[in-house]
Amino acid sequence: MTTLSVFMDVPLAQKLEGSLLKTYKQDSCPNKIFLAFRVCQTSKGHPWVSSVVPKMRLQIAQDPSLNYEYLPVNGMKSFTEAALKLLFGKHNQVIVENRVGGVHTVGDNGAFQLGAQFLKIWRKDSQIVYIISSKKGELLCKMGVTEDPSLLFPSPTPFAIFTVALLTLCHEQDGGQAKYACPFPVIVPPSASDPQTHSLTCLPPFPQYQLEGGCVPTEPYGLVFQDMGFTVREYSFWDSKQLCMDANVLLNVAEQAPHGCIFVIGNICDCNLTQSQWATLMASLKSKQIFLFFDISNQGLSTGDLEKDTGFLQYFVSQGFEFFCSQSLSKTFGIYDEGVGILVVVALNNELLLCVLSQLMKLTQALWLNPPTTGARIITSILCNPALQEEWKQSLKGLVENIMLIKEKVKEKLRLLGTPGSWDHITDQNGSHSYLGLNVQQVEYLVKKKHIYLPKNSRINFTCINAHNIDYITQSINEAVLSTKGLD
Repeated sequence: MTTLSVFMDVPLAQKLEGSLLKTYKQDSCPNKIFLAFRVCQTSKGHPWVSSVVPKMRLQIAQDPSLNYEYLPVNGMKSFTEAALKLLFGKHNQVIVENRVGGVHTVGDNGAFQLGAQFLKIWRKDSQIVYIISSKKGELLCKMGVTEDPSLLFPSPTPFAIFTVALLTLCHEQDGGQAKYACPFPVIVPPSASDPQTHSLTCLPPFPQYQLEGGCVPTEPYGLVFQDMGFTVREYSFWDSKQLCMDANVLLNVAEQAPHGCIFVIGNICDCNLTQSQWATLMASLKSKQIFLFFDISNQGLSTGDLEKDTGFLQYFVSQGFEFFCSQSLSKTFGIYDEGVGILVVVALNNELLLCVLSQLMKLTQALWLNPPTTGARIITSILCNPALQEEWKQSLKGLVENIMLIKEKVKEKLRLLGTPGSWDHITDQNGSHSYLGLNVQQVEYLVKKKHIYLPKNSRINFTCINAHNIDYITQSINEAVLSTKGLD
């Protein structure tokens, strides 16, 4: 007798990422190159690991005094203390006043999982989450649109008033230039969709798209908030028209956002806000009582200066803001297989801090109970030893200098090739992952004709470029730009 499975009605989930890597692996071309690895690479194409980490791994493995008992619910205290001093500085006022604390979390998204759970319970009126980061979503790319998106946007549309389109979204331009279908809901202006034909006549001419009702956020932690029932709206600092980070995006979103919402902000240091912009931003955030949740996953990898990369936090500390931080330390130490971090809490005083931490520890018992120790032990051993910490800082600085050098070489080679356009934006951006500033046709040319794999938004990992492939990559970019010239 056939038994019906209890899983019969469970569909195969939409694959969120990995299709580009899968296609790359299936490509038999000997010259194929993958420029979208998440982690920093060495010149030999291996994941970068700080030189001090292997030493600590060996030392920990050979230490007979270690106790392998479960950690407390809040994790390793020495790790949390060391990480907070790294984030804020040993003598920062929040540490001196004892109003900052943290909970040892699991993986890169653990802090967001824990923080979102807390906010869902204790900020019930804050059900809208705005995610603002340097990552540019590929909403149009997922629809299969091959033109420059600006061609579809003939007139400005206020981006604050959006509604959810129906599950299937189709559009056909005159002459059949563009035709696509979208298998998930998309935010469009009310005037853009025809309820009779379900056709799309235009999308908002804004480089930031709001994601709701089943759309997949660009940032992984957007999924965390979305799965918990929050309305997620996502914006990017990157202006693909001007080829630069636009600080006004953050100011505009803050101005339009409703009272009491949640802002999740990543890579804010890339925007280089002026003093006037900081003042405007602070005023908007305070007047609307917007709760801030910062993503700190690349401290030291942006400029090579640990303090400079998180210096913006002092603006919020000095203005009396309460906020959360997701502090992930895996990338800066090169221990990707030991995903480890902290949910950082900044409160107005110690009494409030202890109340929040107690509720967070209660939630961790349902999420993971006890965090893992190995990654935390490695990081703590390095941060608590001045000599090892200095060696780690130097290795991190060397990595960032190499990234800067690669970007300079790419820009110079494109200049010598006579590639049309300005390529200053390559060196203007900080960090390992930056935009090439290519359009969708140029990216498709590189993938299909040159076997160079990169995301459709052209945000690549520059550490994937080395002395062995830089000439081929820059020559291919030059070809892609020339071959698509006039098709914009």
